[in-house]
Amino acid sequence: MENVFFRPWIGKNYKQGYKGKKLLILGESHYCDGIQDENCPCGKVKKCLQLSECNDFTSVVLNRFFDYKKGIGEGERWMTTYTRFTNILLGEQVSNAELMEFWDNIVFYNYVQVPTKGPREKPASQDFANSKEAFFEILKEYKPDLIIVWGVRLRDNLPNNGLWADFEILNTPNEKFYYYEIDGKKIPAYAIYHPASSAFSYCYHEYLQEALRLS
Repeated sequence: MENVFFRPWIGKNYKQGYKGKKLLILGESHYCDGIQDENCPCGKVKKCLQLSECNDFTSVVLNRFFDYKKGIGEGERWMTTYTRFTNILLGEQVSNAELMEFWDNIVFYNYVQVPTKGPREKPASQDFANSKEAFFEILKEYKPDLIIVWGVRLRDNLPNNGLWADFEILNTPNEKFYYYEIDGKKIPAYAIYHPASSAFSYCYHEYLQEALRLS
């Protein structure tokens, strides 16, 4: 995958899937508040975490979250996003063991392949555009049965060479799949409000479960 810089987190049981479905959770971007350094491998900023391999940034971040759930290290504010998403998808306040079991069965990937310099900074339009080929490489490699897209902004900046579904999830206007075709397989993408947003609530449990059923 020559265009992928931030390699995805790959659960050890991904081929088994969640409820038998291979699930790709699609986040928007990483951020790094390090100093400007043109020699950084990512070409934009120097990693404040002093990672030996910036390519594994996604896995390093998620492993900090998983370690916390195992009782190792301190909790950080951003971790609530991942816990909240898992609780709403599964429909309950899950135990740490249940949370880990879920994440062991999915792939998580951040779409934009260069970091922003802050947690609320919007990636540049060109950064979204430049990440298109990497996204299709991920789809080709992992061939998920369903993509869950975190956030309306990310949805609006994804490649638009696919096709909207001709039906609505739970007969709700604007709740639709958007299909990408990879090697003859139609892969549905379903966008939700970002899990850090107050607009993402437990009412989405039913929609997410229906999206899994339909995928």
